[in-house]
Amino acid sequence: MAILTLGVENIPIRLLILGVLPSVKRFFKMGVAIARSHSSTHPTITSIAFWDDFYDRDFVNSFHEILFMFLKRTMRAIAMFAIALSFLLSTSAPVLAANYEPNYPDRYMGGPATLTTAPNGAIIYDKALEAANANAYREPTVEDLGNGIWVIGGESIVNCIVIEAPDGLIVYDTGDSAEEGQRFRKAIESKISSTKPIKAIIYSHSHYALGAGEMVDDPASVEIIGHPKLNETVEANLQGGGAPSAIPELGPVLTARAAVQFNNYLPTEGEDAAIAAVIKVKPKAFLPVTYTVEDGEERDVAGLTLQFFTEYISDDYSVTVWIPEKQAILNNFFWDGTPNLYSLRGAVYRDPLSWIDGLKVMRDLQPSYLLNTTARPIAGQEQVEEALNNYIDLVSLTYDQTLRGILRGLGPDDLRYFIYKPQHLADAYYNAETYGETPWYPQAVFDYQMGWFDRDSTKLFQLPPQETAQRLVALMGGRDAVVAAAQSALDNNEYAWAAQLINYVYEINPKDVGARTIKANALRKMGQLSMGSIGRAWLLSEARALEGKERILKLLPPSPAIIAADPATYANYHRVRIDPRQAEFIDKVITFTFSDRDNQTVGLHIRRGVAEFLPDPANYSRPADIAISLPSATWAKLYLNLTNLRLAVARGNARVVTGTVKDAVEILNLFDKFNVVRNFFEVPPLGLRND
Repeated sequence: MAILTLGVENIPIRLLILGVLPSVKRFFKMGVAIARSHSSTHPTITSIAFWDDFYDRDFVNSFHEILFMFLKRTMRAIAMFAIALSFLLSTSAPVLAANYEPNYPDRYMGGPATLTTAPNGAIIYDKALEAANANAYREPTVEDLGNGIWVIGGESIVNCIVIEAPDGLIVYDTGDSAEEGQRFRKAIESKISSTKPIKAIIYSHSHYALGAGEMVDDPASVEIIGHPKLNETVEANLQGGGAPSAIPELGPVLTARAAVQFNNYLPTEGEDAAIAAVIKVKPKAFLPVTYTVEDGEERDVAGLTLQFFTEYISDDYSVTVWIPEKQAILNNFFWDGTPNLYSLRGAVYRDPLSWIDGLKVMRDLQPSYLLNTTARPIAGQEQVEEALNNYIDLVSLTYDQTLRGILRGLGPDDLRYFIYKPQHLADAYYNAETYGETPWYPQAVFDYQMGWFDRDSTKLFQLPPQETAQRLVALMGGRDAVVAAAQSALDNNEYAWAAQLINYVYEINPKDVGARTIKANALRKMGQLSMGSIGRAWLLSEARALEGKERILKLLPPSPAIIAADPATYANYHRVRIDPRQAEFIDKVITFTFSDRDNQTVGLHIRRGVAEFLPDPANYSRPADIAISLPSATWAKLYLNLTNLRLAVARGNARVVTGTVKDAVEILNLFDKFNVVRNFFEVPPLGLRND
């Protein structure tokens, strides 16, 4: 947060006010007070007799003191004025000089920073590239740690950890897709010295459980171990489109945001190239968990005793594995950089206290091998203990200092740069902000407890963003003046201010070419200077979209196959898409019978602007006004707006059993439809309408 102060050219005026005027004011007040005092004993003070009384000693002494004080203060003010004037004449400065909070990353405002070029041509902050290489595998690697432990990195965003047991291999994590599972299998078969078969697969959490089916020929021959909630979590993620979501109806939004965060809109080479791994929506090879473990449980797996810990959560329900015989701990708590306590793509609240407790469990076991889902391994008991303590302290500091700031009355904007990191924590390579960045985390804690309201009462009924922008742009002299000011800020390397300023013009007209150009240039520079891969992905992706190089999807809905597999669930999700203006005076019940699913029937009661889901319409209080029979695949196409009811009926893919086709179409038209232009493009493409 920038704190603005008066510039140096205003110093003489301020000094004159502070120095001369108080002297005059005090002289006047004291003179009046003494005159009034003497007038009470000398009624003729305003007459010629005053001159006789003037020689009263007390009065004369008081007057001399006042005169001396006035001259002293006046001379001091003149000296201060002269010093300030000489400073002004020798200094060139803007009217407003910005002083930043000490924790603000001032490289976004022209502060010192060095850009470098990565091997793939990416222009990147040199410290970010150095830290990224230190924390995680950037090239396909199989690291043999000895003692029957291998880490396969660089094939995915996640590492695949392989443990040799007496009866076979144990694999910890399988990737995010079938393709990644294939790559891990190839690495195991070609680069690991053990020829034993895979006997068990353990999932650290739901994110990296989607390649297992490609790692074994016969799933029945392999035990699949995971958290008690893993199967249902994976199912919910897939139903939402792929990204984890606490509110499944919003899965398409979260999936689209995840596509940005995981570099889907960045090229593989060139100045905008991705540095971190790319996660794309690809075919999955998920094998459901066949054995769920409880917290503290010990179990023989392939002839090796393992202990499992499931109580604590990092970014998901996690399984930590302790192997006493090898003094090794496998986990999803120690990441390649500061833990991402809030994800820009959107996620459930990530409790720092649970994260800390999960780390403490590992530390207190005193392992010699720290084996991680995304970070490079750390070997050596002392090295592991030091790393875990520093990591625990980093999370504790972030959380506790956020609470300290809230107790001091700070809101989300003030908290952003409030946290100071002691140097030893900031310098530890594994604490580098290579993924997420600390300024994004405090608001997540604030919002979890306080909600959106930061006690700024002006926000209770603030104007909508576009009207605010229109008024501010007019106040600043109009569109051209704001564009010129933003360009000036950009020329002065004040990238953050340029982006913030030009965004008012962009808000009014997202297709303003001049505004888009300045905003794109500012965001690109900020992306190149970003420490974390997440910030880089968001900033550069939007810059490219503004330039017309990419089209960022606002929604990524599930595939037709996923919807057809559970049509009733998506009939329920459909309720949130009703337009209350269009449906304000409608009171109708519509049912859907899925002919390929034993005639399973569900419905929606459109009741004057609200749609209530009916899981069992046969037992509802009123009969259907409109009833449609159709296969699940046709419903999936209707849901995704890949067909319409009239066409489906004409082709024999749907029947209106009760009511008319016209009535059914009118009811379905009360709901929003997925629309390529209006709903999909986060940054409106030039040349396409947005209405």
